[in-house]
Amino acid sequence: MADNNERPESVDESFEFINYPEDYVGYDPTQQERKVSGSEQLSHNSEYGWLSDGESSRGTPVTREMFQQMFDEDGRIVDEHSLRKAVFMGGVDVSIRREVWQFLFGLYPCTSTAREREELLLDYIMKYHEQKSRWKTMLVLDSKPGATALEQGLIGRYQVQDPSNQLQSPTTPPGGIMSPMELHLKNENAARMSVDQPDFSILSKNFANIDVSTPEMRQKIDFVKIQSQVFVNRQKVDVKNLWTHIRVIDKDVPRTDRDQEYFSGAQNPHLTVLRDILVTFSAFHPVIGYAQGMNDILARFLVVFDSEVEAYWCFRNYLDHIQEEFTEDGMMKKINLVVMLLREMDQELLDHLNTHELGDLMFCHRWLLLGFKREFSFSDSLRCFEILSSHHLELSSMEAENARRKEVMKEFENFGGGTRSEHLSVSFDYTFELFMCLALLMDCRKDLLNCVDSAMVFSTINSLKINLEETLTKAAKLFYKYCKKTVEESFLMIEPPKSKR
Repeated sequence: MADNNERPESVDESFEFINYPEDYVGYDPTQQERKVSGSEQLSHNSEYGWLSDGESSRGTPVTREMFQQMFDEDGRIVDEHSLRKAVFMGGVDVSIRREVWQFLFGLYPCTSTAREREELLLDYIMKYHEQKSRWKTMLVLDSKPGATALEQGLIGRYQVQDPSNQLQSPTTPPGGIMSPMELHLKNENAARMSVDQPDFSILSKNFANIDVSTPEMRQKIDFVKIQSQVFVNRQKVDVKNLWTHIRVIDKDVPRTDRDQEYFSGAQNPHLTVLRDILVTFSAFHPVIGYAQGMNDILARFLVVFDSEVEAYWCFRNYLDHIQEEFTEDGMMKKINLVVMLLREMDQELLDHLNTHELGDLMFCHRWLLLGFKREFSFSDSLRCFEILSSHHLELSSMEAENARRKEVMKEFENFGGGTRSEHLSVSFDYTFELFMCLALLMDCRKDLLNCVDSAMVFSTINSLKINLEETLTKAAKLFYKYCKKTVEESFLMIEPPKSKR
């Protein structure tokens, strides 16, 4: 299967046919060397010098002081590229991860002021509240008279402690059950949620310090609420389709990171928030709905933000970019890219795997779907997630472009200026996470060459001892090796120019 795939190509037309005339005397290799060894080269070495010596000397995590220096007096981030570069090089200190992720995952534009972010947050809160209220109201109205909240789909079975699966009453002793009157009132309240004001302090802890009682703020809230209701009411909620997703969500939520303190314990309220966000997303994104693995991705956002609204919108923004990967065709396309990259970088290993019908690399599925979450500790998985999401080192990035141009200049030197270049054939689909996959394959390459069936492969993969910093370093080396390879393959040697005597 994999052998039939061809490398997806993007043509870089910045490298054209070059042929120096015989009497050309202006070409000076030493001058080219001086250009490369100037400030541009110094900058390149200062950022990526650690790649040449095989030692992991990546940067330190972004600190609060470093982060605050990136803002101007109005609260705008002056240089988004510098922020993403800093995150890629060292990750983010835990104490400011929430603030940095707000920009990293598109909750706020880097160009927004502090005042604008307050208004955006209010808009996010109201829209999320209306969306959440809408699907809960639809479930109540679609249910049979006298149905419990569990039967209506408002809660999951794991949220009910009593073995009869009835809600615990907050006004009765432990073991008591919600009375019919309490149940009726709760259902009525759920049906009226769309006309109630959201609890800002619960939905967003970042809004807790803003006074919502002033006349100006009340007026603003009322206006934004009307806009949010119009926004939500334009979208159709398919209750039957939503129920299909709820059943899967209720299977996945109670087993989400239960070994982490944030989600541990019976009737953990964070699981309720996790469920509400997933149901809200699936209700208003019917094309993709819910797919297994989304709970693991959302858990990261919820742990970091500890806030329902911010977690929802960052989760939504992230899925907007990768939602295709939760379809069968989308994930197969991603795995096939790993196959093609392996063919480019290690044909011998791929040939061996193909010989034993293992060349589809399906064992990479977990790495790609969950962003290597299962390969590292939870804390390291958060760092890996933010580093990959910085998108600083991609084949379409300035760093890759500079690396390719540097290799072109080297080729000019090697052939005395008498070279020509075909169009560079670069696959921008090879994202940095694919080079991470390649780095892991290289870590166990020797063992993989001895594998003859899938059981041996999975045993090899599962026994990997992975260090995040070392893996990132190896992936970056492979990334630059690929950049160099694309340049070398694009050059055709022609007769060097003859000097006039």
